[in-house]
Amino acid sequence: MGIFNLFNTKNGLIKLPGSGFKDARNSPNSFADSASIAPDERPYYQPDNYYTYYSYPGSEMAVRVITFDERKKTTFPSARGLYVAEIMLLEYCSYGKYPKPNGGYPGLWWFKYGIRDVGHALESLKDRGFIHWAPKTGNLGGMKVEELKQILLNEGLPTNGKKENIINRIVDSIPEERLVIPNYIPKYELTELGKLELEENGYVPYMHKHKHLTTEDGRFGETFTVWDINKLFPDGNAKNWRKVVGDIEKKRFGVDMANSMPQENKKKTDKKFNCIEQRDEVRAFLESKKSEIASGIKTAGDGFDEESQGLDLKATGRDKEALVKFYISIGKRFDAPALYREAAILLRKYGMYEEELSVINAGLLNVPKSNRHRDELLERKKKVQELLKKEADKA
Repeated sequence: MGIFNLFNTKNGLIKLPGSGFKDARNSPNSFADSASIAPDERPYYQPDNYYTYYSYPGSEMAVRVITFDERKKTTFPSARGLYVAEIMLLEYCSYGKYPKPNGGYPGLWWFKYGIRDVGHALESLKDRGFIHWAPKTGNLGGMKVEELKQILLNEGLPTNGKKENIINRIVDSIPEERLVIPNYIPKYELTELGKLELEENGYVPYMHKHKHLTTEDGRFGETFTVWDINKLFPDGNAKNWRKVVGDIEKKRFGVDMANSMPQENKKKTDKKFNCIEQRDEVRAFLESKKSEIASGIKTAGDGFDEESQGLDLKATGRDKEALVKFYISIGKRFDAPALYREAAILLRKYGMYEEELSVINAGLLNVPKSNRHRDELLERKKKVQELLKKEADKA
């Protein structure tokens, strides 16, 4: 059987080259073995026939699932002996939602990382000291005041005071082993060892959600996957992963995203004030880049590369540089609605309404009328015209 096969995940049919459909459900080893999954864990998985050995649900092209044990033979462990899938589990445990997450275990653990029994893998991480059970008191903050008071009543303790006082009283007065929380499900949290492991191997969660991630098979050209990055650390020492990945990003996509720190979260009022304050600075920066923009417009290409780089720069908080790339792409008359929408979003962020209107008008000229996203530009045009009117009325 070839590595690629059309697969219908709804009815479990595999299409073999040069043949009709074969019912995989009646074939030996059609579904991944679930024998080790504990009975109390089973409700958190899909039915067994969901976990086939082929495809990622929803994908037309199917590839054979590479199991965790197989991955261990072809990839490198970290300095502390963890493999990619295990490091990714640490990332999920850092959210405080495992085991038995509300929405169940997503299929990615099997189809992407080859783990069929997530609960067993978590126990292994616990046994090796990377995770441990979080204290029950960590759940108190998410409970209602009435529920908290009931805990105190059950212990014969006073229930007066604000929520913070009530929580403190529970923590100070009721031992962990005696604390009873209705419908409580124990959750894992990272130990200090687990935190260090995740920090030093941060390339794993970083690549998991990378916007330029590719499939492994290379059918779309050069691959860019977590497995590619893993091979760059044969000794398990990935402490400098940001530089390694950033250098690849710079070469492949024109932007080093791994080393760009996200902007700090700010209150909307502060953000609006600061952005308006920076409007003149942004305008001055763009003015200083006029020659670079003009030269860029004359280079080869339809503007796709510049748009892509602009989106990457915007995602890393480098707004001014992103606008330069967007303007080059606009100058090349690239016809993607996202280009004009994202450029307009940045310009509005800095209160540059006239520039935003100009960009939207360019988009309405360059984006085909048949494109269904063109209406979004028309809506933005109405809004920015209203903002310009308000500014004019204030003057």
